[in-house]
Amino acid sequence: MPKSNRAKRKYRPAKNPPTLLILAGIALLLIAVFLAKGSGVSTASTLESQLDEALAAKHPTFVFLHSLDCIPCKEMMGTVAEVYPEFQDSVTLIDVDVYDQNNTNILRRENLQSIPTLVFYDAQGTRQVFVGVMQADQFRQTLSQLAQ
Repeated sequence: MPKSNRAKRKYRPAKNPPTLLILAGIALLLIAVFLAKGSGVSTASTLESQLDEALAAKHPTFVFLHSLDCIPCKEMMGTVAEVYPEFQDSVTLIDVDVYDQNNTNILRRENLQSIPTLVFYDAQGTRQVFVGVMQADQFRQTLSQLAQ
């Protein structure tokens, strides 16, 4: 091309966005996904942290392992909702949905075999496990003994 033709050409922006902008958008998306996932992981460690803190403080603790849709679990959830408020100042409740993937570590730690599972820790950290639906009177009595 002669020199004079080159001088007459006008600058035309590319029709497609530059590759650098596309890569920057993908990077921002990945960062957002990792931050969102990171917040979910902190929930799991929070349940474990709550349990560790309660046991370290020698505080009576009730770990309730259940799902949100099994019939016996729903029955036990009703019993917990009815009775536990009487003991909320003296017994720590750790409420664990067994189908939340963030709770895998606490499920292993509690050696979950069946649901609902109720795990009671006294002030000395002695562990007592009950599997199945506990009647309200028995649940109240167990929490009362824990709270002493």
